[in-house]
Amino acid sequence: MAQPAQQGQRGWPVDRTKESGTRLPVGAFLAQEDEDQNKGSASTLDETEEDQERAPVKIPPSRLPRPGGRRVVEGVPPGSAGTRHLATIPPPREAHLPPVSDATSACPICKGAGYLRADVPVGHPDFGKPLACKCKQARRNEARRRLLREQSQIDRLEAFREASFETFQLLLPGVQEAYEVALAFAQVPHGWLVFEGPNGCGKTHLAVSIARRCLEDGAMALFAVVPDLLDYLRATFAPDAEEHYDDAFMKMRETELLVLDDLGAEQSTPWANEKLFQLLNYRYNGRLATVITTNKIGFTGIENRIRSRLSDTRLVRVVTLGEAQDFRPRAGQALREQSGQYSHS
Repeated sequence: MAQPAQQGQRGWPVDRTKESGTRLPVGAFLAQEDEDQNKGSASTLDETEEDQERAPVKIPPSRLPRPGGRRVVEGVPPGSAGTRHLATIPPPREAHLPPVSDATSACPICKGAGYLRADVPVGHPDFGKPLACKCKQARRNEARRRLLREQSQIDRLEAFREASFETFQLLLPGVQEAYEVALAFAQVPHGWLVFEGPNGCGKTHLAVSIARRCLEDGAMALFAVVPDLLDYLRATFAPDAEEHYDDAFMKMRETELLVLDDLGAEQSTPWANEKLFQLLNYRYNGRLATVITTNKIGFTGIENRIRSRLSDTRLVRVVTLGEAQDFRPRAGQALREQSGQYSHS
């Protein structure tokens, strides 16, 4: 029965098949074991047995270390029979990292890391803290801007999709001043701007145009119809709501530009009045840019605290479209004329 391999001095395995007990390198020992286990097969070594006793054995190519893995000998417990077996350690798995965007890799400041380290002495509050690079903050702002635009629905709703300064009907009577004021405000959003007038005079069109232009210019703008905004806030109290109330309300309060359409059209309840007051009072105290449209000329019917803030001429500019007429009947008539379904008498 074959005896298990034993260890000689300095860890060299001893080949007991040779009377001389010559100590061979580990590679020679492994090659010899394969030769014994595969009798009858062609020898992979170029030297003769006599040469093997006099010189180190050349390791065949199959025994050379392989890229990505290495050959090792599994140990055999002392006193057990059998020979050592070869095992291959698989190469380590490559980490699949998300691709780095071109904007990140091209950043000359952080070199794609996204964060910087402040050059401050030990003990400084910012020592060791990662500071977001300008490129990372820009990506955050862009993601937030896309979210605000989606929630504004100015690209989704058919009535708002074509609303812009380019499509506004300047030929309608009584709208020239409102158009010019709205265009100037969109270029430099500052203070509060209120459009009041009857239905169909173009207030909503101008409000959407301001929101669209500011979003395209990179500002954080949110457009909302007041009754829909209140319904959305109510829905955030549901257990399965996608957005919690605190997050939704903070976003409305602190956005760079808030555009509220149809103030006064909501159902007047204590809860609705309180939420609107909290929202507008926060923006009033912070002097945050706000645009409001309302059918309530003179702010009649609007809650007293809100009306008082809308009347502050230090912050608020009110544009009244009193002479403007409802464009919707004429728009429908023009559409029928273009389609050939209507003819003049």
